[in-house]
Amino acid sequence: MMFLVTPVNPAGHSEKLLLAALIRRAAYDVILFRGKRELKYRSIWEDAHNWLFKERGKSVEREFCSFENICFLLDQDPEEIRRKTLRLTKQDVRKYDIVDPHGRI
Repeated sequence: MMFLVTPVNPAGHSEKLLLAALIRRAAYDVILFRGKRELKYRSIWEDAHNWLFKERGKSVEREFCSFENICFLLDQDPEEIRRKTLRLTKQDVRKYDIVDPHGRI
């Protein structure tokens, strides 16, 4: 799953990379821990899945770390990221680096 985080200003680029890494980690957790029986892995999957896929309603604008708000800050479509996440395989997740030096997440 790749999307480009374009720097608006050099001072804010690191923060955008961090926010994008949050989305990426949640997407990876959804894929890597799907169907696991161990409680700790099911809990990780459930948290990531709920964060990515549960709609929060109109109060989302007040939640800085909500998935939808982070997508807004990164100028990304939440539904497109959700679709890309569901298309990922465990092999896809394992081949990507955590953060690309050029800002691709």
